[in-house]
Amino acid sequence: MKKLFLTALILMNILPAAAFENYMIISNTPVKSVAVKDPEIADVIPVFTIDNQKKILLLKSKKKGSTKIFVKYTTEEKVLEVKVTAKSTKIKPVDGFEYFVMDEPPAEIEIPAPPANPVIPPPVIKDGE
Repeated sequence: MKKLFLTALILMNILPAAAFENYMIISNTPVKSVAVKDPEIADVIPVFTIDNQKKILLLKSKKKGSTKIFVKYTTEEKVLEVKVTAKSTKIKPVDGFEYFVMDEPPAEIEIPAPPANPVIPPPVIKDGE
């Protein structure tokens, strides 16, 4: 039992848990290609929209550090600066992009109660019929 406890204790110190945030990045115009300067820190996956245009990028944070994402359009290239820490992922705002945290729980909403059903009286039975 002591060996199992000691092994678990060592693994917990070697493998620290980190809560990296993942982002959905939406571009105003279709993206031709995407490259990441340091793929060990973050990875970017382009996703096609329903109208078959590559406008959505999924950013997966892997470990702490800073990197750049190069987004190439048909006529220009934009650079997104990304900083990953143990608690958050920060993206420097760039015109033409919208950023949404994917790991954030949705806002609490209140669901209204269904309307009360009127009480229906039991049927009246007359003379056993």
